[in-house]
Amino acid sequence: MKKLTGLVLFAALLTGCATNVWFTKTDESYVPKAKPAGAEIVFRRTKIQRPHRVVGVITAELGKKARRPELDALLIKKAREVGADGVMLVEYDVDREVYIDTHHAVVGRGPWRRHVVGHRRRVEVNKTATGIAVVFE
Repeated sequence: MKKLTGLVLFAALLTGCATNVWFTKTDESYVPKAKPAGAEIVFRRTKIQRPHRVVGVITAELGKKARRPELDALLIKKAREVGADGVMLVEYDVDREVYIDTHHAVVGRGPWRRHVVGHRRRVEVNKTATGIAVVFE
């Protein structure tokens, strides 16, 4: 009985902390092939200047306590799995609509308008990182 309870709790913990990382292929001729664990993946928040070909978009999503290094690691890991040589033009995003609707309010009119932080119940706000996967030519 203890093993079953422990297994159920472990499964609940895993589903509560699950990450979503996916690759959307944009080049139909590209065949994903995993890179070795030690292969270097070029990671830039700007455009890579070296000649390259765009093969797809990688998106990683984590919970509200996620930090950029964690999201970066997920992007690099997925790039390695699909055989990309680099990830460029990385952007970070928070689901702002959910965040603003549940945590903030604008009070008053005209020059007396104020932005206040609400005291409503917290909801899950996911953080997302998106990057373009490239293969060097």
